[in-house]
Amino acid sequence: MEIKVRNVCPVAVSKIDRLAKEKGLSRQAFLKEQIETLSIMKEVEKQEQAIDDLYDRTIDTMQRCSDAMAKMYRTFNKLFGKDEEK
Repeated sequence: MEIKVRNVCPVAVSKIDRLAKEKGLSRQAFLKEQIETLSIMKEVEKQEQAIDDLYDRTIDTMQRCSDAMAKMYRTFNKLFGKDEEK
């Protein structure tokens, strides 16, 4: 599909050309890459947020497991008459 953009500021075009050259791309290839990246940004942000949420839940679960294990350790020591380790 073809997209045309008119009346772009010459300074912006110059900067786009410089950025494209730095990446070894033509202006068209650079802009195509930028437009395609822009089109998926919301989905990427959603996925990043889902990963962050999963990370937070995992850390919370690990903390609760650690607390439960510490409680079981203390209970074990009380049941078998062992002193708490210092």
